[in-house]
Amino acid sequence: MSTAAEREEWDVFAREDRDVPLRHVGSVEAAGQDDAEVFATTLYDEFRWVEMFIVPRRAVIEVVRPS
Repeated sequence: MSTAAEREEWDVFAREDRDVPLRHVGSVEAAGQDDAEVFATTLYDEFRWVEMFIVPRRAVIEVVRPS
């Protein structure tokens, strides 16, 4: 079992139809990509997604900061 220090946040993005924009549907905390994939598909299975992506939070670059 991994400790909290070994896990990281993964953002989950998905779309229900190829004609709609990709949207952020939530996040999961996981020790690695394999676990993040399982957690994302399990937690966010309320729709029939045509695409789902996971991205490590550390890889997301903030381009506009709230004032």
